Amino acid sequence: MKRYLVVLVLTTTILGCGELWKLVPIDPGNKPVILDSYAPQNVKPGEVWKILIKAEDKDGDMKDIVATISPAGMSFLTYSITSIEEEERGEFAGYLFVKTPPSPYLPGKMFHLTTFIRDKEGRKSNSVGFLLHFTGKSEAGFELPKKWQFASTNRLGGIFSDYFVEYVRELTSPRE
Repeated sequence: MKRYLVVLVLTTTILGCGELWKLVPIDPGNKPVILDSYAPQNVKPGEVWKILIKAEDKDGDMKDIVATISPAGMSFLTYSITSIEEEERGEFAGYLFVKTPPSPYLPGKMFHLTTFIRDKEGRKSNSVGFLLHFTGKSEAGFELPKKWQFASTNRLGGIFSDYFVEYVRELTSPRE
């Protein structure tokens, strides 16, 4: 009987401590936040596509930008990681770029790019998504919105992915 009483007391104590632990707030720290973003939706094959992003991290430890690319409506296929320069780890506004292949098979195709930022602690920012539609028309000469003029000169880095090249290769390879 004493044994059961000891087990009951220990079990109640352990479970009670577990419930108290749930009441203690867990500090997730300061994770990065993407404040704003912009990218033109239409691109001619062979052009460079620019994605403009404005972000901040209150504790200044942003590490990298992760981007995933996939055909619109399909799941994640490939990703790219771009390091953030030391002086921009607290906040930045700039652009990422994607070099697209010059292919006659891309017009009419749509892709989806999703990006988020990670900090040194592994915390992720909110995600932002962009739709890329390959057209026969160029938007290279379009007027960038005024609020993005300042960011268009700060190159953050490239989103390098062989996915577009592989996609074109898949379209043009003979079927068996």
